Amino acid sequence: MQNRRRNRLFGSAALIVSACVWGFAFIAQHSAAVGQLDAIAFNGLRFVLAAAALAMVYAVFELIHKKRGTKSVPWNKETIIGGVLCGIALFIAANLQQIGIASTTVGKASFITVMYIVFVPVLGLLAGRKPSIFSAYAVALAVVGFYFISIYDEKFTATSGDAFVLFAAMLLAIQILFVDMFARETDPIKLTLVQFVTCALIGIPAMGIVGFPTPAEIGANAWELLYMGIMSAGVGFTLQTIGQKHVEPSVATLMMCLESVFGILGGAIVLHESHSARELAGCLIVLIAVFLAQFEVPHTLLKFDKHKFLTTGGSRSFFG
Repeated sequence: MQNRRRNRLFGSAALIVSACVWGFAFIAQHSAAVGQLDAIAFNGLRFVLAAAALAMVYAVFELIHKKRGTKSVPWNKETIIGGVLCGIALFIAANLQQIGIASTTVGKASFITVMYIVFVPVLGLLAGRKPSIFSAYAVALAVVGFYFISIYDEKFTATSGDAFVLFAAMLLAIQILFVDMFARETDPIKLTLVQFVTCALIGIPAMGIVGFPTPAEIGANAWELLYMGIMSAGVGFTLQTIGQKHVEPSVATLMMCLESVFGILGGAIVLHESHSARELAGCLIVLIAVFLAQFEVPHTLLKFDKHKFLTTGGSRSFFG
């Protein structure tokens, strides 16, 4: 019992740190967006680094599994097809978000982005899922929250930056649905690795079309690229994976939603952003909507089932 509590505490700490890493990633994105790198160049380079970072994480896990005599779910067509579809959705979402974050605040962008959790059960209708009453309340609250955050005139128009980030959240919801479709037959690390590689393979030729960044432009945004590629992808994903081994899926989802809170705190501390009472009220309403909606979010990737991914003789385990 004591070991279980200790593991749960360790897992919770890992998830909170992961949410913090992702929350502060909005600062890196904003810094690059207002700098010299355009969105396609930033995301192309970012996902090259992300793929490399996660490849190292994958190699480490494979060594651990080999040492312990475990076997992971093998590479299969579901991993490739699912990873490619997720990667396409993620790359489009990342570029929309990067364009939008240049003309909005880090705090607002973080709360608008996390609304993807509200959109997931709504888009699930396309997959034949019937949303619950929680979803209806969540959508209604999200609309009210977004109104308070972004809409100020009688024409009900949002700022262009907030609109781009909102569209990015919708694409992220589609990406989550792709994950849910394929994660049952795949190893989550392999699936995510293919996703990042796909983003990189799209980003490199896209940079060739819009123009490759100069060494000076890359150097001026070095810390932003390293943070997004290594910290956000490598460290953040690893902590998420470790944390979700010990924490229930619904609790884990709530903890990862804290990235929006860390985002607005990071914007205030690092960038000295300030928000009106109306905007803060909207952020709170969105957060409540997200908490309601998470009851309907597919937990396929949010719970690494130790009885599904790895086998070792008669016993099964994710980490051993």
